[in-house]
Amino acid sequence: MELVFVVGAESKAAQFARYQLQLAGFSVRAMMEDDLIKRGQRVSPTLIVLDATTPSIDEVMLCRRIRASYSFARTPILVLAGDASEQQRINGLEAGADDYLSFLPGGKEFVARARALIRRFARFDALSLDHAIGFANSDTAPLRAGDIELDTSSMKVLVRGEEIETTSLEFRLMYYLTHNRTRVFTRDQLLDAVWGGLELSPRCVDACVRRLRRKIEPDYAKPIYLKTIRGAGYCLAAA
Repeated sequence: MELVFVVGAESKAAQFARYQLQLAGFSVRAMMEDDLIKRGQRVSPTLIVLDATTPSIDEVMLCRRIRASYSFARTPILVLAGDASEQQRINGLEAGADDYLSFLPGGKEFVARARALIRRFARFDALSLDHAIGFANSDTAPLRAGDIELDTSSMKVLVRGEEIETTSLEFRLMYYLTHNRTRVFTRDQLLDAVWGGLELSPRCVDACVRRLRRKIEPDYAKPIYLKTIRGAGYCLAAA
């Protein structure tokens, strides 16, 4: 049974999330934010749902703490945002959130969105990863671009020989760009290929690129690998 942590145990939004997920057959554990990291050291959930509809939870700070924990490196984060502004959502995405709900949909739609997010973050082996993002070949040899190396069999990214921690989403974006290095992709093309075509803002791509730059670039403010092509999109250059 898939396990979901719902953070914000007493709010209406969190209660709604817990009820709908339990109804759909998930194992759900409700907790407050102070317990989250400690629990994660004992068991890894399939999904984390953060309720940001109440002032007691700072989802940006909490996302940073989650992403700093090895236990949650490949766990998707769904934020229930209420009336959060666009800038707040951008800040959350840059801090490591993977999807935002600015409203509470019907129960079935909520569960469908949660399942879609879990599917996108499934720990693909090399063959399923190739299939998921549209590649026919099943070559598991490492992919390289300059000092960057991707080991598709173990889903590891190495930069100048040092392994960096990536979420499944970050790994898939790196895989897609490395496999097609020097080719320029629009944000919409990347959303289709990596995010699975869900109706998300292109800002999701920008936020993921910024997170990766902080991990792979010698100076993230002056990227030499993950290039922005003005008026077009992004590409990975073999610096």
